[in-house]
This record gives sequence, C-alpha cells and structure tokens, in this order.
Amino acid sequence: MLFRIPLQGALVCSTSECALCWGTCSKAVCYASPTCICYLARPLMPNAAVHATIRTDCIRHNVRVLHERARPAGLMAVLKADAYGHGVRTVAPLLQEAGVQAFAVARLHEAITLRQLGIDGLILVLAPPTPDELPAYTAHRLHASVTSVPVARMLTTAPLDRTLPVHVNVDTGMHRLGLNDADVPTWWTRLRRASSVEAAGVYTHLATADTPDHPLNTTQLKRFAEVVRTLRPAPTTVHVANTDALAHLPTRLPADAQYVRVGLGMYGLTSRPAPDAATNNIRNALRPVLSLRARVIHTHTVPQGETVSYGARWTAPRATQVATLSIGYGDGYPRAASGHAHVRLHDTLRPMVGRVCMDLCMVDLGSPTSTLAQNTSVGDHAVLFDAAGPTLHDVARWSDTIPYEIACQLAPRVPRHYCDAPATSMADNGTI
Repeated sequence: MLFRIPLQGALVCSTSECALCWGTCSKAVCYASPTCICYLARPLMPNAAVHATIRTDCIRHNVRVLHERARPAGLMAVLKADAYGHGVRTVAPLLQEAGVQAFAVARLHEAITLRQLGIDGLILVLAPPTPDELPAYTAHRLHASVTSVPVARMLTTAPLDRTLPVHVNVDTGMHRLGLNDADVPTWWTRLRRASSVEAAGVYTHLATADTPDHPLNTTQLKRFAEVVRTLRPAPTTVHVANTDALAHLPTRLPADAQYVRVGLGMYGLTSRPAPDAATNNIRNALRPVLSLRARVIHTHTVPQGETVSYGARWTAPRATQVATLSIGYGDGYPRAASGHAHVRLHDTLRPMVGRVCMDLCMVDLGSPTSTLAQNTSVGDHAVLFDAAGPTLHDVARWSDTIPYEIACQLAPRVPRHYCDAPATSMADNGTI
C-alpha cells in the first residue's frame, strides 16, 4: 500500500477522497488543478520529478531489533527535525502503535506537534525552556530539560499552574549543554524541594559513541555513574545511550537505565555503515527505510571537449551521452557530492558529472552508442540512494558528512511515499 504524508494545516476538503491528504483546499473538485494544494498532496505520483520512499514495515522491524537489544530498558524515540526527515506525522503514530511509550524532540513546537498527533507517552524536550514557554510545557504535559544552573534556578522559582517534570542534563564531556557534574547534586536537591517541578530524571550524551575504542566513552560513563550514585532520592528515570552506543557499547552502559534514546537506528542507519554481514552486530540487523529517486527529464550528447554545469569543472573526454535528472540541492541532495557521486540507472552505477545544481544534476551514460545510453529515455527513474546502492552512507561519504545530515536535509518539496510492503527482499528497497 502506498500513501502520501498529510500536509500541515489540517483542514480537510469537502470531498471525501481529499480527506486522505489533510489538504487546505476549499475547491469543490479535488485535484482539479496543479494550483490546488490538494493536487500537491494527491496519492502516489509515479512520474513525480523526485520522490522519497519510506518503508514503514522496515521501521517496525528496526523498532523490534532495537527494543530487543535495549532490554530491559525501553526505547525513547527521538523525533526531532521531522523524524530525521522521514515525516513525523506518519512516523510518530506508527511508533506509538509499535509500543514505543517515550519520545524526545529538540524544540517545544515539535513536542506540541506530537501531542496534536495523539501521542500520549512521555515527551522530553531536549532544548532548555524559556520562562514564556513554561505554560505550554504544562498545558501539553511535557518534560523539560535542565541544561544549566540558570535554567535550574528559573525552574525552581517559576509560578506554574501544575507540576513540571524535569530531566537534568549532566555534561560529562560533550560540553554542549548540561550542568557540570559537580553542580548536579546541589541542584538535584533544590529541584526536588521546589513545589513547581518534579525532578524526574537525569541523562547525559556521549560524544564518541560511534568510536567504541575512544577513551572519552569510558570517561563519560564513569563520570555519569558517579553523579547518579550521589543523588538522593535516586532518579526514577535515567538515560544515556543513543543508537551508536547501543550498537558499540552495549556491555558498558548503565544496567539500570530506563531508556535508550534511538533516532537514526529506527530508520535502519547508524553513524557508520555496517561491517561485514557475518559480523554479529546490530547494524546488520537494521533495514534501511529511506530511498530517493529522480526522473530523467533530458538526454543529449556532449561533444568531446565541451563542459557540463556551473564552473565548467567537468570536460567530456570524448563524445558522451548525458542524462539530466530532476533533483538538486534544492531537494536536499548535497552539492558537496559533486564530482564524487554515482547513481543507479537501469541497474548500472554511473557517475554524476559537473556540479549539482539547485534543481538538476547530470549523469554520464557513456558513449552515445552504448547500451545504457540507447536504453535511457526521458521518464526513466534513477536511484540516488537505497538499500541496494548507492546507499545513504555512500552519499554521506561522497559529501564528507554524516548520514544524519543527508536524511535531515531532504527538502519539504520532495514527496514522501510511505510503503508498507513485505520485507521479503531488500534487493530494491522502496521500489514503486
């Protein structure tokens, strides 16, 4: 089954068919014109210029894998940045149906969105609250992060209409947010005594969890354990690990942690690609969820010695057939991949040539008389990444970045197609 993400704006058209898209159109006839917002949200468009496919069955599988590895701790699903670009309006209810009972987001408005979507469980906002935001925290039954002494002081004196649960962020070595470990016991006691807040939990974040041999992992875990040991009464909620820590450091994590904060792992990814398939590692059990495809909108022959795209950085070494794809950095495909990236077209890996443009990129099909060149036509679809390759990890490597960034920067204008297909074969993940 294939369906589209609901548009934001939640007013439903008068036509029953349009209720599938949550559009804001008031036209009597749905999908009548490209100017109708509901036209933009109409069901599956196989000829879309570019589209992302998200395998919801793989999300469910990954949640099962992560939950099994995390036991006895539960999962705290991190859904910031629109569920890492995968679409929170579809992903969040799916996770709740799969049994996830705790969630985390970066900002207040993301937490409110989860409540509006019917998410009932614990929702922790990782960013520090401001005084003017506190009424929204209590109104939506959110948990707040105590990220500094000034935030702790503000919360202990804030006039609130109901008790606000808080989690103290302990800075054990990330040096981004959090209280110094020496300050935590004092402010934990003050938060416990304050009538306006409930000191519910403590957490920290590991800076090098993707590098298991890095000594900072041991340092941070030791510091955190020492802090937790001093807290009286003991916190009811403790969480440390993210996906990478669960993958690389499972035996070194606190045994009494209530949650593991999982983000990228729910989408079948970790910071680094999986090792050899024979290795017993959680990364091999995860299934990639996201794939990205773009349509060929033009083909032509570039004469020998002519250049392609901005800056004239690529010169045709011989007469070369070039296909133009309808995707660029305006869709979230990284410009930094220029000169390195490959795409899959008719099951053949071919290099991109020239710089990636805002809306377009170009692919070398080889000689104009080659089989690939002869078989490629306008309307064909090229794979930018999927489970069969190139993978999202490949694109990150070509762009000298991390997979988080590639997923998160997928633009809103890219249609997301959600596919709940049987996971019998991963050879062509996300095929439409």
